[in-house]
Amino acid sequence: MLIKSFLAACVLSSVAAQDASTPILPQALSSLIDSTRPLIASFASTALPATVGNCSAAAKAPTPCTDVGNLYTGTTSFYNIQARWISGLNKVTIDKLTLTSDSTTGLMTINAAATFANLPLSLRIDACLPGVGCSNVADDTTTCCGASKTIALSVTAACSETYPYLQNLTVTDAQVLPSLDIMITVSGKQMKIFDATKLVNGQLKTQGTVALQTQAASFINEQIKNIYGAHIFCTAASQQAWLAAHPTTTKAPAATPAPNAKSIASVLAAPAAALLVLAALAV
Repeated sequence: MLIKSFLAACVLSSVAAQDASTPILPQALSSLIDSTRPLIASFASTALPATVGNCSAAAKAPTPCTDVGNLYTGTTSFYNIQARWISGLNKVTIDKLTLTSDSTTGLMTINAAATFANLPLSLRIDACLPGVGCSNVADDTTTCCGASKTIALSVTAACSETYPYLQNLTVTDAQVLPSLDIMITVSGKQMKIFDATKLVNGQLKTQGTVALQTQAASFINEQIKNIYGAHIFCTAASQQAWLAAHPTTTKAPAATPAPNAKSIASVLAAPAAALLVLAALAV
């Protein structure tokens, strides 16, 4: 629902500036992203929850909290690790948000990056020895993951001139910088017991792709259809070919009328209108 509200806000907020003729979709979406970047940045603090994870954990999570259960439970050679929740998601700065496309195929690539001022992670770590048992060595929000983390994503989407217009949305690259090191103090010295960076990067790609394909794709395709009708172009060459085949037509077929300002405002008023897909995937 959050991703859908965000997409509706972004799509409809750019409609008033669009020409009525059928668009070259990658160009139209690139303009959409350029025009809505300030909106996303300004609404992020109110649209995103402060915390995501196990909101009912013993270590009380800051509110508002979106409950998805424990973020991670796993073991290493000598440690049991449980990540309960992560907070600070609504303290975010948008560093980059661009869309580029292949002029031959229409394949689109979205590159996005956001920096979070602080991401306290509620973490419990137990040290275990075979035949001896386990003892707790950390149960706090300071063991991981430190201040000022940047999350960068690249997402690709194939363009189709028949519905659905955006296909095979895929997170092709994900990076968290600097590294997510889990540190404990042993005899007064800091020791790294686990680097969670690769794990998180992998989950961003895997779960991000699932979220885009199951939550975002069908909705945004419906919005594109509602705005532009049943016909779009993926490349300038395709548009020119269509015009050449219809010499009596001065421009591509008209799209459905743009929503008026009142309808746009009603969507922007939705509580989650400025959800950052990037941040939603970051956990």
